[in-house]
Amino acid sequence: MLASYAASHPATARGIIAGLLAVLLGGIFSGWEALENAEINQTKARLQLESDALARLIEARFEDQATTLQRLADRWEYQRTRHEIWRGDVGNLLKDYNNFQAIEWVDRHYRMRWIEPLEGNEEVVGFTYHPTHPNFDLLVQSQEAGQPLLSSSFELQQGGSGLAYYVPLYRPGYDADYFDGFLLGIFRVEVLVADLLRNLPQQRLSLDFLDENTVVFSRHTADTLPDSWSVRSSVQLGNNHGFSIMAYPTRQLLASSTTALPLMVLITGALASLSLCYALWLALISAQRLEALGSSNRALQSEFIRRQAIETSLQHNQARLKLILDMTDHSHDALFIIGLAPLELTYLNRTCWSELGYTEEELRNITAISPSDIMPEAATWTVALKQLAEQKSSTIFQQQARTRSGELIPLEISVKHLQRHGRDYLICVGRNNSEQLRVAARLEQLSHQDGLTGLFNRRYFDHTLTSEWRRLRRQELPLGLLMVDADHFKAYNDTLGHQAGDMALQMLADALSDCLLREGDCACRYGGEEFAVILPGADLNQCLQVAQRLHEAVAEMNISHPAAAAGRLTISIGAATIIPAAEWSPADLLKMADSALYQAKAQGRDRTSTDSHQFSSQV
Repeated sequence: MLASYAASHPATARGIIAGLLAVLLGGIFSGWEALENAEINQTKARLQLESDALARLIEARFEDQATTLQRLADRWEYQRTRHEIWRGDVGNLLKDYNNFQAIEWVDRHYRMRWIEPLEGNEEVVGFTYHPTHPNFDLLVQSQEAGQPLLSSSFELQQGGSGLAYYVPLYRPGYDADYFDGFLLGIFRVEVLVADLLRNLPQQRLSLDFLDENTVVFSRHTADTLPDSWSVRSSVQLGNNHGFSIMAYPTRQLLASSTTALPLMVLITGALASLSLCYALWLALISAQRLEALGSSNRALQSEFIRRQAIETSLQHNQARLKLILDMTDHSHDALFIIGLAPLELTYLNRTCWSELGYTEEELRNITAISPSDIMPEAATWTVALKQLAEQKSSTIFQQQARTRSGELIPLEISVKHLQRHGRDYLICVGRNNSEQLRVAARLEQLSHQDGLTGLFNRRYFDHTLTSEWRRLRRQELPLGLLMVDADHFKAYNDTLGHQAGDMALQMLADALSDCLLREGDCACRYGGEEFAVILPGADLNQCLQVAQRLHEAVAEMNISHPAAAAGRLTISIGAATIIPAAEWSPADLLKMADSALYQAKAQGRDRTSTDSHQFSSQV
């Protein structure tokens, strides 16, 4: 009857075939678009992860530099009247960090008094900050808060765009410390940002560095995708929250994060749909020709055409299904389909069982009886999948799968809800993302580790000192601190070279680590040639015992130092300990140890000094 109707109404039949083709292509296109969007979202998440890690590394680098400038300001009372020592320390700082435009002293009347170096900065000699200056309010805010602040970008007197880091200075008075101006670190924006980004692991990222919404630095690789999406990560430099990183995708990133699966699904689906509709069109032509043979043979011909059409359609469907199965079996990603109501594993490709070390039958039997043997979080994940099906949405899960040998491998599983013939299905694509997780963990480790010595860095020191302070305050136990400095280390570098200096610092770091015998003791690189050792629960005698071990270990290494009186490299140590209380802070303990270190240096170096007169309840 249908063949007869199609032969009698060819225009209508062609319209139906065209409509069917449009519906099939629309469904295939929707599936392709969903897979594409899932992979793009995965790429965005990966780029955001790398961008955030880069932002934290930039913050750590700037914090290390800002801390060095703050330490110079902390010694202001000692250096203010000793111009040569002041200029020498500033010269060393400029030599250690070559991204400074200048280091300046502005007195309490906001008038420029000192500047190093003078060459290239002659325009600001005698300069005075007036209320019309863009940074005048920032100066007032820093003075009132007693905190260092970093400005936004502004036009330098020397020309060009720059940043200023204002550190308030104080001198002791009869009743209280009084304000004595600012120590300024002046940077050119492009020089500072380029230096902060130098030698970082994310050199392959394409990015812009923004001050508020203004691009102040750009670094784009050759394979950056034009007019594409981007991700943004905030960067806090010197209490200024106005900076951020805008990262852009590259062809390399897309190549490592996307697959050809969506395109293959689109192509194979389109070919199968065209083949099916072409077969129907051929059947229509055959019906029209058979109609002309006469009414006497019409019934027989109609039956023949119908069976031929069914057989052709079946063959094409079988071929399409085999092609899709072959393609999915050769995919590097695990593809499986979960049917709901009842919950069952409808389909899984070869990657699912081969990567886990099972056969298909073994894997199906295990998942049917005890799915937690394959996926430890199977019960929790099943509840999440049912909620996803109720919401008819898609998402990405992070799960673990156990192989036949018992090894747990991480899987990033993209799940998309699909409904067919009144039943809900979840299409799942799983990928082993252990390398991505390893990179993220390594970046996290690098943010707390000093690159030269392998010890913890200044950022980790500040965090650990504060957390131990709080813990020991609750337990009413002492907290010990050693500040360790290599004696005459500048002369060591000048005599033997910076490469020998780096090797000496590494050997000192190894000695520090070997001398810490108690669990919880922590050695950190505080900055330059200075180290800090946190000793939770240690009283003054225990601190001195550790300090003595350090002196002995350094003496046994016998590192030659031609410029030292002893002929070898020695260390000076400042030791302090205190029982944390509400009226004190970790900064007080740090000030005690730093003061003791300067006493050790003043008394001839190669010794340990203590500072125990400031707090009555010190252990």
